[in-house]
Amino acid sequence: MNKFSAQLTYPAFLILFLAPLSANAEIDIYSMDLGQLSNIQVVSVSKKSQTLLQTAAAVHVISQDDIRRSGATSLPEVLRGAPGVQVAQVDGNKWAVSIRGFNDRFANKLLVMVDGRSVYSPLFSGVFWNMQDMILEDIDRIEIIRGPGGTMWGANAVNGVINIITKTSAETQGTMINFTGGSLERNISARYGGKINDQTSFRLFAKGKHTDNFNTTPQHQSHIHNSGGAAQHQAHDQWRNFTTGFRIDGDLDARNQWMLQGGYAVGTANQLAITDFVSRNAMKDRTDNQTGNILFRWDNQQSEDNKWRFQAFYDHFKRHSLGVTNEVNTLDFEIQNQLKPLEKHAVIWGLGYRGIFDKLDTNEIFSFNPQQRNTNTFSAFVQDEIQLTETVRFTLGSKVEHNSYTGFEFQPNTRLLWEINDRNSVWGAASRAVRIPSRTESDLRLNLETIPSRNPFTPPTLISAIGNKKLNSEEVYALELGYRSQLTDTFTLDTALFYNYYEELVNFNTSIVGIEQQPAPAHILVANRFVNQMTASTYGVEITTNWQVTNFWQLTTSYSWFKFDAQAKNTGLTDEVFLKENSDPRHQFSVRSNIQLPYNLEFNSLFYYTDRLQAHNVTDQARLDLRLAWSPTPMLELSVVAQNITNKQHKEFTARDVNHSYIPRSAYGRIMFRF
Repeated sequence: MNKFSAQLTYPAFLILFLAPLSANAEIDIYSMDLGQLSNIQVVSVSKKSQTLLQTAAAVHVISQDDIRRSGATSLPEVLRGAPGVQVAQVDGNKWAVSIRGFNDRFANKLLVMVDGRSVYSPLFSGVFWNMQDMILEDIDRIEIIRGPGGTMWGANAVNGVINIITKTSAETQGTMINFTGGSLERNISARYGGKINDQTSFRLFAKGKHTDNFNTTPQHQSHIHNSGGAAQHQAHDQWRNFTTGFRIDGDLDARNQWMLQGGYAVGTANQLAITDFVSRNAMKDRTDNQTGNILFRWDNQQSEDNKWRFQAFYDHFKRHSLGVTNEVNTLDFEIQNQLKPLEKHAVIWGLGYRGIFDKLDTNEIFSFNPQQRNTNTFSAFVQDEIQLTETVRFTLGSKVEHNSYTGFEFQPNTRLLWEINDRNSVWGAASRAVRIPSRTESDLRLNLETIPSRNPFTPPTLISAIGNKKLNSEEVYALELGYRSQLTDTFTLDTALFYNYYEELVNFNTSIVGIEQQPAPAHILVANRFVNQMTASTYGVEITTNWQVTNFWQLTTSYSWFKFDAQAKNTGLTDEVFLKENSDPRHQFSVRSNIQLPYNLEFNSLFYYTDRLQAHNVTDQARLDLRLAWSPTPMLELSVVAQNITNKQHKEFTARDVNHSYIPRSAYGRIMFRF
């Protein structure tokens, strides 16, 4: 065992052996019929609890049982197969994840939250997925909202929202320890839950993870430089991470509940970073990550029609890559009130503040102007749900924000829901949402490559990406229509159609600036400047079905058809248009099968098909994952998982800043103890 593995293992064992034994029960989805599944409560659409049939939005819920049966070991892999969600792996520690288009390693139109705490990076408005390594068994459910969520959640909730909701500490009493090991990955996690008194419960947890290097291909090996000068057969993309944290839940009385949780994570992720962006030469680099957060929430219920919530969190982020250290601190406060001022009106309103304080180092490649920046966002929202008739509800609301980049932003939405009967509902929505410019788009100077001149009297050419402090927010105007039905006692259907129109999309405009003296030597500067010079429209359909074939076999299918049309105001942006139009699959299809076998055996499978991605030279792909699990007692679960069975290795996505890897076939075994 190496030093790092030992550091991961000892804290986990410490939690285990200090913990007394107690019973711990898990909810089995097979004990629920499809009628109950249709009535699962969701909170991410309107910040209040509603059933799926009562929700006027395209919502998909991934339950804890879905997560367990998937055999996935990371959050992006859990999301595979969800309708309208594009998931593609770049290398051993990076993913591109988006909803309804615009997929990219730095996808910036998707808001991801953990218990209402935003985890997107303000540096580029996207998510570093390898820094979100959670104990998956502690997740209660993942609510995925497809379509704009700006009215409730603010800027950056443009194409959708993913809200990861963890279990209360009262639901995780006792001890759990999990060992996973296989061809590519080893990890160990441990959790202990107990009680401080009759009204207060807690849990402690720790997890350590190591993922091996993937493979690269001969044409990429020739670009990889190392001290020995030899080409490498591995992709240099291994990933190590250690996470620990706590959660405390308490009841002051019947009307007041509170929660306090926090976490700390440290890790390293190797990569083959592109240093010459024209020739695509790459060098070995190691990214060091450090994150910490603490969140407090207080719920007060004055009455059934008058509920208050206050939430505050602090988030610390530190990342060192290519010789540059970026440090970001976020402070967020929000208060909201749910009330019923009139018999047919259910109103929810709130106020919020977010402050982001960063310090970004510079070198000859990267620089930011200014190097340190404090940004503030003040927000207010109100939404009124009006009961027009016994079966028809109309929702009208808007969020108003003032941010440090573009000033005031308005994000309204209207929604209409018709509950035809207790098994069928139709809904429609019209929304506007925005994505404000990121710190990178506003303030970055990235020197991409220097091209020597063949003429001794002509200076070299420096190609750079340069931020623009006058950028406008990207805007989307969205129309949606959906239908949900429990057609029979054993079959449900959920469909959604959408059309989105985007304005002020950010892209590059290339121009020759002239002679520049710094950085030395003197050179001709060719600037790729961020500008708002593109519009686009996307449209598609998403269909999800659940079929309880027998009392022990359940099938879930999902199909998405998606089309992207982009238009550039500048005729020189042909490559940017092609990249945006061809980075998402036109067709996406999945079938998930869960079979409960005799003798406490489970057999689970996921078949996942995606159409080709022309912009990334990726062919259409079919992937099959299998899982076989046995629970000889409620305290023990043994499982074997085989992933990507249909492909020995394959490419899923490429990125501008790092070399991609080929994703290999893999297998692992898992032992889980519950006491």
